Amino acid sequence: MRCLNLLKSVCGAESDYYQAFKEQSSGFQSFDNYGYVAQGLSILKAAREDYEKGYFLDNRILIQAEVFEDFLEQADHLLKNGYYGPAAVLAGSVLEDGLRKLCVRNKIALGGKITIDPMNIELAKAGVYGTLVQKRNTLLADIRNKAAHGNWDAFRDKDVEQMIIQVRSFMEEFFNVV
Repeated sequence: MRCLNLLKSVCGAESDYYQAFKEQSSGFQSFDNYGYVAQGLSILKAAREDYEKGYFLDNRILIQAEVFEDFLEQADHLLKNGYYGPAAVLAGSVLEDGLRKLCVRNKIALGGKITIDPMNIELAKAGVYGTLVQKRNTLLADIRNKAAHGNWDAFRDKDVEQMIIQVRSFMEEFFNVV
């Protein structure tokens, strides 16, 4: 059951690995059925090898992409209804979460509560992206911080509109969010 659950979680219930293992597991009723066990083990080894080589589409990335897009749609909705400050905070939160996930993906150590700027600097240093992207992220972080601290006069609704577009573009580029 654990093997089936693992294959279902990693590969999906419709995957060939899950389906093949499920079929083979019907012969696991006794230890005398070594052929079924050996075949099941071969399926698990093949799935592990494909996983380690990155052949699986990571379901977590798909879920994260949907969440990112949902929050950006909410930011768009807030902006269109005149709430440009909360829209900026929400879009900035998407950027911050994306940067945090990029740090984890690229094995950049994060200690404690890290904000956008330190992550942005470390990601640029690591060569994940160039200085132009770093500068753009710094500008977006500035808008978000001004909004979060109620400095409404420091930015305009047009700035937030561009911010949402740029955060969406960043997420598309680095997380294949479409």
